[in-house]
Amino acid sequence: MLPLIVASCGTAPHASDADVKVEQDLILRAVQDFFQALEARERVRLEHALHEEATVTRIDTRGDSVSISAGDGRDWMESVCVPGPPLIERMQNAQVAFTGNLANVWTYYDFHIGDELSHCGYDAFQLVKTDSEDWRILGVTYTIETCP
Repeated sequence: MLPLIVASCGTAPHASDADVKVEQDLILRAVQDFFQALEARERVRLEHALHEEATVTRIDTRGDSVSISAGDGRDWMESVCVPGPPLIERMQNAQVAFTGNLANVWTYYDFHIGDELSHCGYDAFQLVKTDSEDWRILGVTYTIETCP
């Protein structure tokens, strides 16, 4: 796995570099937890990772035309929480931006179903810090592309 590159913008003007780094790590950990739950197809962990108002948007750029579908995060979760091979998604060169209770993670990814490479693309995660101080995924938009 390639190292993660983390950038920040729009942080509190008096936040120390250490505080910014801690928050970035918490944001990335929320996305990694989502990926681990996806791989294991674990409903309880996915329910924790996704905010109850989460949406998932898929942009498939393969083929002659672009196909876009958007839906409720709970419906998406139902579609992946079924028996089957692991769904392995790996980030590369993730970038984090946050301010207050809003964060974005932008990353290139590759996606495997079991041992087979399925596709690659870009993820754009929008996260919100909840009253419990947890970062949860409010929206995921991702492209599906043929891998280079």
